[in-house]
Parts: sequence; C-alpha cells; structure tokens
Amino acid sequence: MGKERAGLDLGEDLDLTVFTPKTHTRHDSEEEKYAIKQSAEQSGFISREPRIRRRKPVSPYKIQLNLKVRDGIKELFQDLGERLHVHDKTVFERALLALLEKEGQSDLLQRYREIVK
Repeated sequence: MGKERAGLDLGEDLDLTVFTPKTHTRHDSEEEKYAIKQSAEQSGFISREPRIRRRKPVSPYKIQLNLKVRDGIKELFQDLGERLHVHDKTVFERALLALLEKEGQSDLLQRYREIVK
C-alpha cells in the first residue's frame, strides 16, 4: 500500500477568472437620485438614516445597599411598595424619613433633606 493519493486531473487549463465576481457600476446623476428619493417617500418608503438617540437621564440612585433581613421581611417590604405603587428605593427612603421624624433626630433629618433635594 502506497501513501500516494490519486490526482484530481485538473490540469493547467482551469481558468479561475470565471469565478470572480462581476462588478456593475451605476452612474446616477444627483437629479435622478433626488427624484428616486422623492418617489420613494411618496410611496411610503422613508429614509434609513439612524434615529437621533436621546441621552438617558442620570439617576440619583447609584449606591447599592444590601441588607440581611428576617424571613418574610423582604416580601413584606415589596408588598408595601406594590400597595403604594412606588419602587423599593422610595419605600426605603420614606421609611427612613418616618423613623427620623418619629425619633426626633433633627441633625440626621437635616442631612436626609440635604441628600434628597
């Protein structure tokens, strides 16, 4: 058994230029391009130019606070937020404000009001 492979018998007469892509150049004048654009817009085809992207407003909520709580407290906290139709962050801030007011912590209450301006 030899290690030679059988040849493909392609020979030297294979012309690869047959497989090259053909390029067609189209020379439309500016008037023709404008007429095509107007016709397309009248037919309902609008320009595919990218939309202007709006800048997302910066959120004041940047710091994450992770707390360990007892069983059921997290669900109670989230249920309260659902009933008040506010996010958890708002529930937390309102609860902190109520605690500061109840305990009479005027210095901390002043700091709280400066932060949430």
